[in-house]
Amino acid sequence: MKHIVLGLAVLAGLALAQQRPEDVIKGQCEKAEVVAELWHGFTGGAPKTALENLVIEFNKTQGGQVCVRPISQGNYRDLSTKIKAAFTSGKVPAMAQAFENNMALYLESDALVPMSAIGVDLKGVNPLFVNAVTFNKQAYGVPFNKSVQLLYYNRDLLKKHGAKVPLTITEFITTARRISQEEKAPVYFFQPDSSTFSYWFFTLGGSYFQNGSLVLNSPKAVEALELLTQGVRSGWARPITSGFINQNFGAGPFGFSTDTSAGYTFYLQAAKFDLGVATLPGRTDKQPGFSLVQGTNLVVFKRADEREKKVAADFLKFAISPRAQAVFGVAANYVPVNAGSGVEPIVTRYIKENPAFGVAITQARYARFEPALSNWEQIRFDILGQAIREAVLGQATPKAALDKAQKAAEDLLAGRTR
Repeated sequence: MKHIVLGLAVLAGLALAQQRPEDVIKGQCEKAEVVAELWHGFTGGAPKTALENLVIEFNKTQGGQVCVRPISQGNYRDLSTKIKAAFTSGKVPAMAQAFENNMALYLESDALVPMSAIGVDLKGVNPLFVNAVTFNKQAYGVPFNKSVQLLYYNRDLLKKHGAKVPLTITEFITTARRISQEEKAPVYFFQPDSSTFSYWFFTLGGSYFQNGSLVLNSPKAVEALELLTQGVRSGWARPITSGFINQNFGAGPFGFSTDTSAGYTFYLQAAKFDLGVATLPGRTDKQPGFSLVQGTNLVVFKRADEREKKVAADFLKFAISPRAQAVFGVAANYVPVNAGSGVEPIVTRYIKENPAFGVAITQARYARFEPALSNWEQIRFDILGQAIREAVLGQATPKAALDKAQKAAEDLLAGRTR
């Protein structure tokens, strides 16, 4: 954990070591003429602390005249619910975290400020991330905390069975099946949700859109879900239906998982084996598989006070700078969104000590986003997520589950259901 402590110390300053970040921010904002609220979905741990220390460093540059105040609104779903309620009350914050589908929803209410209107330039930011926040040729937010899926594996188990880290899906399945047979237990741990599904779906060549329409039951989608269900039936894949994957270490021999890079420190803490990290197996050994990009962006609301918008703009410029993204990424294990962060000393030193961080930066070049639809949150959790779970648990065939999901999504998008 020393790398996290180091990263936060650099960001917040050693003098703050004995103070809680929220207390420091409270003091910074008490006499400020302008306070710009930043609503977020970090409930604790390294991400929340890293954000608060990022804010502290920004506020220190403002001479006490203005400040940013981060306010947790619970988890991400709680956050989006409270923002929608704020639209009704008229009391919106200056800034908030938002997924791409949240942005699409807020844009339906014409609630967001385009970045060009407040002088925020996204030059240097990963173009893949910038494209995801661009609607009608305008960027309506800045990419902020981003993570990608990686292949976590048990070096000790692979060594025991004379196996290599798989580079392709075929190698992955063959290796997982063989080790599972020899261990007499499944070794690929996965959560039966849309995140896990997306890796297999994207890597097999799937796309959620066909001719401009959302399609959840395409042949590639069925193929991806059948692969997971067959893995369970044939005994090489173990669905984790309670808690995080790392919390289930010990439930059987862990060999592999395809999980978010943001969970690396939690894996490291839980593993009683030599933990390895690699890019995702691809269709061929020529390039990695495609990861799902997760994490949020920061947006600015039109209804905010004009002075608050100015503070927000200055903070966004600071937050996506190479230096800030380097330290924030190291502190919370997020992929820095600014390409310039890769040459920052704190990142190069961190990669030497923690090669997994370098793997995540490489994997970020091979990634895909879920649809930026205003209804996607409900679709991914309550419709597609439910279909994946039903199929994996043997309650429906992959085709039947996805056909049901397609009908439910079409009804939702057409306004026939809510």
